[in-house]
Amino acid sequence: MLAKNFKNIPPVISERVSHIIRMTMADMANLADLRPGSIRLENAETNLLPAPHVIEATRNAVGVSKYNSYLPLHGRPELRQAISDRYYTDLGLRYDPEEEIVVTSGAGEAMLDALLTFVNPGDKVLLTNPTYSGMAQRVKLAGGVPAFTNLREQERWHLDPEDLRRVAKGCKVIFYMSPCMPTGTVFTRDETKIIGEVAQENDSMILFNAVLDKIAYDGREVVHPATLPGMRERTMIVGSVSKNYNMGGWRIGWIAGPREFIKPVEDVHIFNGLMPSGYNQVGATAALKGPQDWVKKCVEINQRRRDVLLDALEHVYGLHSVKPEGGYYFIANISKLGVTSPEFCLKLLEQKNVAVTPMVAWGSDDFGYDHVRFVFTTEPEERLRKAGELIRQFIHENYLK
Repeated sequence: MLAKNFKNIPPVISERVSHIIRMTMADMANLADLRPGSIRLENAETNLLPAPHVIEATRNAVGVSKYNSYLPLHGRPELRQAISDRYYTDLGLRYDPEEEIVVTSGAGEAMLDALLTFVNPGDKVLLTNPTYSGMAQRVKLAGGVPAFTNLREQERWHLDPEDLRRVAKGCKVIFYMSPCMPTGTVFTRDETKIIGEVAQENDSMILFNAVLDKIAYDGREVVHPATLPGMRERTMIVGSVSKNYNMGGWRIGWIAGPREFIKPVEDVHIFNGLMPSGYNQVGATAALKGPQDWVKKCVEINQRRRDVLLDALEHVYGLHSVKPEGGYYFIANISKLGVTSPEFCLKLLEQKNVAVTPMVAWGSDDFGYDHVRFVFTTEPEERLRKAGELIRQFIHENYLK
């Protein structure tokens, strides 16, 4: 009788879940999956494959007993050593592979592990507006209160130092990424120094999402906050092989930082993600230890694709795009068209088979109704040019009558 009656009781949803906003990219990807041949500009993926030696190493690991295991729980020692070596070689940062690095099931798990470890219900966490929706919603899942500092669209989506200092007051964590998603902003050294100063002034921890730190264009370099004087001891770095090494399906991430931070994060990780695939950790190790020229070649391809899509959209009425400085994407302001971004994106997919993402809640809950995101890493150049022409036709047919 109890089981029968239970079916009529509405499910009791937790408060933390009721406060999150579904990722708009997920809905657009699901809809695009139903339309064979659609031009996929909605999801931050790539059609470029990992380096051949990465694929070979992963294949060779399948069927080897020691990789068919979930131990050690904080990641295979050779991968933790490779992460440590990569940070020292690239940035001059030393992290103890045994006590200052935890391997996770992708960067998403690493971010949530850190937030669950250090954020109490009601704690303020500073984010940029806009930002990756997966960062803002994970803050809510952890019980934190997002506090947004607005990036200035008229300044190519860069920081407003005065607004940053104002919003950061009382924030326990400063949580940001560079290149910033979804704008492609690569924060300058001066901007990074200001972030560090604000963290010290407020005794805040920095949680730095560095999953795209090798994908910067036009000669730029990503500045890690931990490389600045006095900042290593208050910074945690989230990394992964997904974007930098074209290994999105491997789901290998990590978090690195001072041992007094990382040990409690490891405890949360054990009860949250446990450990990613042992086979895929072998591939990630090969990516980090092997030749890095592959990464540079892929960045050059992505930069060309960026320029092709921007050129194709440059004279399209009603779209104002800011050239991204890094990453897989950029966003365009469509406010002149007098239509919300969800309506624009749905109609574009239905009429022209081109999938782009509305930016609703990519930052504050009220952000994004005037903005859409274009990803330029999933399609070859000729398809990007075609997308530009289809978007031009779509706007002419729907908004210029």
